[in-house]
Amino acid sequence: MADHSLDEKSITGSSVEDLSHVDQSKLREVDVAIGIAAGHTNDEEISPEEAKRIRRKLDWHILPLLFLLYTLQNIDKSTLASASILGIIKDNKLTTDDFNNLNSAFYIGYLIFEWPQQWALQKFPVGKWLSFNIFLWCLFLGLHAVCHNFGGLFALRFLLGASEGCVTASTMLIISMFYNRTEIGQRIGWTFQCSGVGQIVSGFLSFGVFHANPKKHPNQWQWLMIATALMTFVLFILFVLFIPDNPTSARFLTPEEKLTTIKRIQANQNGIETKTFKMKQFIEAITDTKCILFFLFGAIADLQNGIGVQYSLVIKSLGFTTLQTTLLNIPSGFAQIFCVTLCCYLLGKFPNSRSWLNILFWIPGIVAAIVQIWLPFHNKVGHLIAIYVTNLGGAPSVAMMLAWVTSTCAGHTKKLTANGMFLIGYALGQILCTQFWKAQYKPRNIVPWIITLVTYFVDIAIVMAIRYVLITENKRRDALQAEAEASGKSLDEFSDLGYLDTVDESGKTVHVKVERALLDLTDKENLAFRYVL
Repeated sequence: MADHSLDEKSITGSSVEDLSHVDQSKLREVDVAIGIAAGHTNDEEISPEEAKRIRRKLDWHILPLLFLLYTLQNIDKSTLASASILGIIKDNKLTTDDFNNLNSAFYIGYLIFEWPQQWALQKFPVGKWLSFNIFLWCLFLGLHAVCHNFGGLFALRFLLGASEGCVTASTMLIISMFYNRTEIGQRIGWTFQCSGVGQIVSGFLSFGVFHANPKKHPNQWQWLMIATALMTFVLFILFVLFIPDNPTSARFLTPEEKLTTIKRIQANQNGIETKTFKMKQFIEAITDTKCILFFLFGAIADLQNGIGVQYSLVIKSLGFTTLQTTLLNIPSGFAQIFCVTLCCYLLGKFPNSRSWLNILFWIPGIVAAIVQIWLPFHNKVGHLIAIYVTNLGGAPSVAMMLAWVTSTCAGHTKKLTANGMFLIGYALGQILCTQFWKAQYKPRNIVPWIITLVTYFVDIAIVMAIRYVLITENKRRDALQAEAEASGKSLDEFSDLGYLDTVDESGKTVHVKVERALLDLTDKENLAFRYVL
């Protein structure tokens, strides 16, 4: 701890102009919101009505854009599965392994570019960098329509994954900048449920392009790629015009509303945004037990997503026509929407229940996998319903985990690194998940379903391990604080206020008192931080 017997100036009780004496290099190392928060004390209460009004305003300006983003991303991810029954396999002379490898190519690009994407999200304005990647996504998707072989499709799937690797990381970051911990879980869940909306739209879109003349160009699958690319371009325009980089640059907020937005989330103890990459925080993240467990969860959970690419082929193998298959995955979208909405509702009722909700929503997937393995194959309806039930499980569990990662890491570089670790695990799982859906296992696919069933139980064990680690650390911090209070020691380390060490114009060391959440401390450095469960 710093020696506070030296000169001390308090940002919490001064004016914004008082920041002029602070070394600008020091300001770049702390939160971008520090200038707005200066001159306002920590005990200035925000009325429940005002907090609700601000939250509603944020919801109306930010969530529709994120909902569209996730809807279109899911439509995009579904294009390969949808195109599998619309002619892409025949026109490009693809084998079963070729088709599986095209899905892996997307996530190889995602995996390789995930660290560069995280670095760019810290160096560049988040909204603008996301908009740029949406444009690249639109371009690469549209170029699919001119491909005639595996090599061309593989290259474009790789580049598409590289650009879309920004989407989930940006979404997690943007939501964490504007909302408190419970709201983060709900908003990430609501955004994630748009994957279900995407499945529904994708089904109707596939149904529509199926009616294009297959003997003319563009072919059915090419029309699917072109239509999706055009919708993505509209999304790009909307993001360029309306998505903010952070609360300090949100044009739809007044200066007073920006301050209220910042103060609403200071209890998170993880700040808004810092533009300086800190190697110490990076190393802390990659060696943090909970971050490693989050990474493992992402990798194991996404081994289950082979069905996400195979669903059209699996449904068609049950004896349905191509036209019927284009529509039969639509109920899966409704299943995702229902279960994620229910999960978000339960999180609102029980705010510290992420781990239990995660486990609860694996149960439908476990039941569905058991049905797929043991139900006689002639029971086509039963197998189809089991596919729908599968969608009741994975989506809410992964959504809760995304929110958990975001809420349990502080320090901007560490938070980005933790997000990146989770998404790298996600990409590894996605690369591997289609590789065990082999031609020799069809049509029953017993081996893929057994692997899927095992991963459910492994993920439950990982969730319980994360919960144990966080509970143990919370108890340790509570004990340290109680010990300090009992012995009459300084409680500065457990306070919401901290100190920024700088040098004034005369060269004298000055300790500037600021909100601890704005000092860009990691969750390990900030003993006032408590982990949500």
